[in-house]
Amino acid sequence: MVRRRTLRRVRAIAAGRGCQDGTAPAVVATEAECLEQILEAFRDIADRDDIHQAADRLALVQDWIRRAAERAAADPIFVGLRLAS
Repeated sequence: MVRRRTLRRVRAIAAGRGCQDGTAPAVVATEAECLEQILEAFRDIADRDDIHQAADRLALVQDWIRRAAERAAADPIFVGLRLAS
């Protein structure tokens, strides 16, 4: 779930702060960084027409989603959901 602090950060990024040097980080570690990379990928396409940089950013987002899903699957609170499906 996106928290208010995360929403404030995303709004600040959307207002133009973002990555200062225009490069993607090596690994996306947090939900806020994931959202930042999605916004930056959009900006890469819309402002700079740089589909390759956008693809790199979205690959990082995809890796983060996979890691988050693996952590969620390993969480004992979701055992009942796994057995139900």
